[in-house]
Amino acid sequence: MPQWASFAVFFLIVLSVYGGAHYYLYTWFIRLTEPSRFWRWGLRMTFILLVASFPLARILARYNFNAFNYSLTLISSVWMGLSLYFFLLSLGSDLWLTLFRIMHFSPKIFIQRSLFYRRVLVACIAAAVVGIGGVALQEACNLGVTRVDIPLRGLPPEMDGFSIVQVSDVHYGMLTENGRLSKIVDRINELQPDVVVITGDLVDEGVFHMEEMAIPLSRLRVRHGVFAVTGNHEYYAGVDRAVSIMRGASIKVLRNEVQVVSGRLQILGIDDPTGSRRVGNPAPDFDKLLSSLNPNGPSILLYHQPIHFEKAASSGVGLQLSGHTHGGQLFPIRHISRMIYPLTPGLHQTGENHLYVSRGVGTWGPPMRLMSPPELVYIRLRSPT
Repeated sequence: MPQWASFAVFFLIVLSVYGGAHYYLYTWFIRLTEPSRFWRWGLRMTFILLVASFPLARILARYNFNAFNYSLTLISSVWMGLSLYFFLLSLGSDLWLTLFRIMHFSPKIFIQRSLFYRRVLVACIAAAVVGIGGVALQEACNLGVTRVDIPLRGLPPEMDGFSIVQVSDVHYGMLTENGRLSKIVDRINELQPDVVVITGDLVDEGVFHMEEMAIPLSRLRVRHGVFAVTGNHEYYAGVDRAVSIMRGASIKVLRNEVQVVSGRLQILGIDDPTGSRRVGNPAPDFDKLLSSLNPNGPSILLYHQPIHFEKAASSGVGLQLSGHTHGGQLFPIRHISRMIYPLTPGLHQTGENHLYVSRGVGTWGPPMRLMSPPELVYIRLRSPT
């Protein structure tokens, strides 16, 4: 299937699900509040505009970066997060009322003034959604640093304490622009790491101003360099463009290759498999990359998705660093994420080999996080001897 056709199918599926959820919300609101014909018409138009606003904002972002496009992206993205909780709470209220009917439980107060109390119920749910949204917006802004010591097989004693900062899933775009990225860079520089690794999705989608991210990225101060691999969103944005910008900011993008740092530490980087599905490139040869590894020396694999850990470990990779999942980003989506990617955010170990899955620093879609705060990961490597 051609690239444009697969994207069109994906887009139609997402839009159908998103539109269907909004249709349910619209009928739920009408059923419970019984507004006049004028308000019903206005509500219908509002829901149509809200559904259309997110894909429209994504399209406009590719052609210009201005106040209107920024505002449209912000409003549509925030609403996407709020609509999730509106849908869940409205569905919960319907299930609750249905249970009451099945149990033949109908207090007189609901019978006598049912419309009034139904409207009160809608108002309470709306207030709860706004509250949840406020907490989620705040959590997404609270970037923390997770510190972890990891013994790395083969690491010589003279490299004990070698430090790495893992940055994942920045999603640079219309909302995460230079102001936000500059704060991330400043935080990294404060940690004074020996190496910085970017484990994919530095960019979000293709945006008009994407070249501007090279300015804050070039301010990274790292002893032994900055290394990166592609994530799935680099392909959505245009992988050649994204890689060119990173390399222009003195970032070493590892595309199915190995780089030796400080004479001993092997850093392996592999492309995200999305490239083979989206742009028709051959799938990255994982076996070939692993065959170039010195299994007796210290090694770190950068792989955007938390997959193939067992295979990498059996081939001698001492530490794999991944991201991609955002920890689900929003509750309860994180439970769905765990079904798809069983290796949840945090540290995993098999034998002497380790994997760290980062929750990432940015967001996709809603600029919100709930019960999955953003993180920079500060790793201090320890010599087993």
